[in-house]
Amino acid sequence: MLVAVSLVSLYLYTLSVKMKKVEEERYKGFFSSLGIQKINPPVKAKDFTLEDLEVPAVSLKDFQGKVVFLNFWATWCPPCRVEMPAIEKLWQKFKQEDFVILAVDLRERKEKINSFVKTNGYTFPVLLDSMGAVANTYGIRAIPTTYLLDPEGRIVGRALGARDWASADAFKLIEQLLSKTNKGKG
Repeated sequence: MLVAVSLVSLYLYTLSVKMKKVEEERYKGFFSSLGIQKINPPVKAKDFTLEDLEVPAVSLKDFQGKVVFLNFWATWCPPCRVEMPAIEKLWQKFKQEDFVILAVDLRERKEKINSFVKTNGYTFPVLLDSMGAVANTYGIRAIPTTYLLDPEGRIVGRALGARDWASADAFKLIEQLLSKTNKGKG
């Protein structure tokens, strides 16, 4: 009887390890299919505080424990404008989860950004990097650039250029990242 219990335990452990490997491969596949550079090992994101369109000060550290979609953009940037509707769809799908979008506008006036956001009906949080200091800290050389942060505040992925953030693979990637939160799916 003891041998049978041991064999069942060993089988279940082996199955668990295999399932984790399969899940990790699927996770890597989402990065690949979206053309996102997977950062391995993950790197702790540098904290910053910026003005929001509605709130005087928002800090990255305020979102510890959440998956953060950190996007650097500007209203004059055509690829940025192309991906904005998909970012809004991503926000609508996951805003009730432990997920936040921080869309950091680079070096533009608050009035111009506010007008752009309202005209297009975007509801995700928009931060103002009016001096470009945060963009410099994150080494932004081209926009749009998006960083994905895990619930521990570590950068796990970087996307240079526009993406279809409303695609099935993008949704699955965010769901996978959310599964690593205490309150997220899974």
